[in-house]
Amino acid sequence: MKKGLLLISLLLCALCGAYAQYDVHFTHYWNMQNFYNPAGAGATKKMHIFASYSNQMSGFENNPKSMVFSLDAPLTMLKGDHSVGLGILNDQAGMFTNQHLFLNYAYAMRLLGGRLAMGAQVGLLNEKFDPSGIILGGESNDPAFPTSTVNGNKMNFGAGALFQHEYFQAGFAALHINAPLIYLGEKNQMQIDPFYNFFAEGNIPLKNPLLSIQPSVQLMTDLVAYRADFTAKGSYTFNNRKFFGGVTYSPSTSVAMFLGLELMNVTLSYGYELFTSGVGASHGNHDIYLGYDFDFDIFKKGKNKHNSIRVLQ
Repeated sequence: MKKGLLLISLLLCALCGAYAQYDVHFTHYWNMQNFYNPAGAGATKKMHIFASYSNQMSGFENNPKSMVFSLDAPLTMLKGDHSVGLGILNDQAGMFTNQHLFLNYAYAMRLLGGRLAMGAQVGLLNEKFDPSGIILGGESNDPAFPTSTVNGNKMNFGAGALFQHEYFQAGFAALHINAPLIYLGEKNQMQIDPFYNFFAEGNIPLKNPLLSIQPSVQLMTDLVAYRADFTAKGSYTFNNRKFFGGVTYSPSTSVAMFLGLELMNVTLSYGYELFTSGVGASHGNHDIYLGYDFDFDIFKKGKNKHNSIRVLQ
């Protein structure tokens, strides 16, 4: 009974907007910039399509599960460096379901020998809470607790910048900058705080041209909670196949390992994140990433003058 009352208290706190961190973390963050940063649209100068699935805290009933689908591409029919991206996130944790539909636009210019992109995002957040299956016991008449499914939605806005150079790239994004307040039914609400993230990645060529190292870092915060990820990724190219793998360390949180393959413009990778405290290593996160890149030149007239400068993939 005490555990049930504690669960109810946590759920009520969540309904009142007490999420420590709202946005989802994926192990393959380094290849998902259209999701994390509006300026990431068009960063590869190709049509970039990906889907990523994360099964978090595996082994627990009603554990969080998240999936994102995204695509972005340059608008080659326009003069200048314009790009668009869109995507949808479905995030489910217990009785909560969070869906985020977003559209990104980015404009880039040449600067300091590299490419600086500025991006904007408009989206729609939809939240749903389904209390079915909960037994409240003596508190079943509590008017603060919904007895049927409630949902609400709100417009959402974001902005970001991304600078790319031959040997590195770095970006900053601010999401939910309008701090959307979502009403769930008539008596509950959820406040989504602004969310900020910083990303940087390098490309270190080695003496052996078949080998390279791509270190990266991502910092995520809503100014209440934060998360830092430091990744060491290495790749080996052989017969038009690229094998890669690496390790990510998040201080005081976890260690993640991933292994993947790039073949014929298709990227497939699996990662496992084990927690260094709390639930422990046996209840970690499983991440799967599937991506596809190809030249998007249907509307191009003549030779594309805006060749990609990004060699980080």
